[in-house]
Amino acid sequence: MWVQKRATVREFAELMNEFMSAVKQNYGEKVLIQFEDFANHNAFDLLAKYSPTHLVFKDDIQGTASVVLAGLISALKLVGESLADHRFLFLGAGEAGTGIAELIALEISKQTRAPLEEARKKIWLVDSKGWIVSLSQSNNAYIFPGLGLGLIISGAIRVHDDMLLAAYM
Repeated sequence: MWVQKRATVREFAELMNEFMSAVKQNYGEKVLIQFEDFANHNAFDLLAKYSPTHLVFKDDIQGTASVVLAGLISALKLVGESLADHRFLFLGAGEAGTGIAELIALEISKQTRAPLEEARKKIWLVDSKGWIVSLSQSNNAYIFPGLGLGLIISGAIRVHDDMLLAAYM
């Protein structure tokens, strides 16, 4: 059996730069690139690096978060409460948990007009080692087709947090 060694960090970065450049050059600014099955640290780094210049989306982080936020807001409407009335504890600080926590913080900040750092203080994550960290320290099948179609129809060239917040409406 032949096993190929993984690319080094530098080789991976060079490959991604070449790929992102080629896709944009060949298909234009409006091509939607969905990052799938990247390591946790790579996923956040890729979004941070390429979202200012490319139309990118990471469903494990952003898509799952939109679906969960929609459910929370719908449930809270039924009982007459808001996100800011609650504290949130996540078991898991991976892509999905961190993405959900961050989108909840963004929505709390938007609803209350409080600084994002203040909203993050209501959110805690327990990681795989049992450590509890605050967010200030640290689903797909439903949201991706709708978000992708919305991006195409609107002619968007970047995915912004407000688009994800609007997904629950």
